Amino acid sequence: MMENLPAIDWASYMPVLINILQAVGILILGWLISGWAGRVIRKRLGSNNGLRVNDTLRPLIATSVKYAIMLAALYTALTSAGIPAASLLAVLGAAGLAIALSVQGTLANIAAGIMLIFLRIIKVGEYIATPGFEGSVLEIGLFTTQIKAPNGVLLTVPNAQIWSSRVTNYSRFSERRIDINLALSRDNDLGAAVETVRGAVANCPHIIKKDASSIVLTTIDANSAIVQARFWITTEDVRGHTSEISIDLHNALRAGGHKLPPVMPTLPI
Repeated sequence: MMENLPAIDWASYMPVLINILQAVGILILGWLISGWAGRVIRKRLGSNNGLRVNDTLRPLIATSVKYAIMLAALYTALTSAGIPAASLLAVLGAAGLAIALSVQGTLANIAAGIMLIFLRIIKVGEYIATPGFEGSVLEIGLFTTQIKAPNGVLLTVPNAQIWSSRVTNYSRFSERRIDINLALSRDNDLGAAVETVRGAVANCPHIIKKDASSIVLTTIDANSAIVQARFWITTEDVRGHTSEISIDLHNALRAGGHKLPPVMPTLPI
């Protein structure tokens, strides 16, 4: 019975097999080249010997080149497999529309990432805060932004979430105004207390633009008064010296003989 089966002409399938092997080879080669090109571009754009590009834009360029090479390899592989270019473009167009409809969130992240970078909403190295998170920007990619939280945790945030939120940028300007509230007993000579704080601010080496500093009495209640010191320091000094300045101001009030507000006892219910 086996003798009645027609013989398979393997020679007629060889061109098809060769085309398939070529397509697979092109895909593998394109994948390798795209990864290599992305790494090289990221490195060269950040080196002094290459074209220097800022840290914010460099990941976007490297990722875009990587995916462009992968798409070109896919198109070349399919055409080498014997698929006509016109039919391939029609199929890719229909598939692209279907994919776009199914991954609208991903496309929104890509659009948001491009807008964040080119409108310079945030930059690598800046400290930002939104209603959902805060931290230092490590990298802005096509799909997500990587944030280093204050406790050292890595946050990967979709670009669309940042784009649609209010972003507070603590690093964009080189100077920041700090407001420190100092609680005193209302039995103090409040005018003398204000002058004591003003003198401490004038003598603090970390405070800049001393003429722009102000010391105001903001609150007086039954037991205490609040003196607020408003002054300017460099953004780099905010984290390192704000606490130190606050301690110096409190110590100046103590040295001037000004009393702290009484501690109200807490009665159990």
